[in-house]
Amino acid sequence: MTRLKNWSFKDHARFLEDYGFILGHVEGSHFYYNGRINGSHRVVQVIHGQKERMSQSDKTMKMSVRHSGIPKDYYQQWKTQKVVHVEIIS
Repeated sequence: MTRLKNWSFKDHARFLEDYGFILGHVEGSHFYYNGRINGSHRVVQVIHGQKERMSQSDKTMKMSVRHSGIPKDYYQQWKTQKVVHVEIIS
């Protein structure tokens, strides 16, 4: 399985916003985004800590894929081509 590399905090947050997620609340350096994917309510955490501001960790990105319900392929397509698959947003 390939890694999602070089995702900054801004890229990660913009990706979620493009898929209809909105910022729900903030706890310190942890930003929680709420959204609906394929009819299911989802909560995804994006970290804005000193270490993860420029590049989100592999662990954070794996959690994002799992918690968002958005396939990893869609993350990769958005990163390279800014493609948004609107059919999964509900």
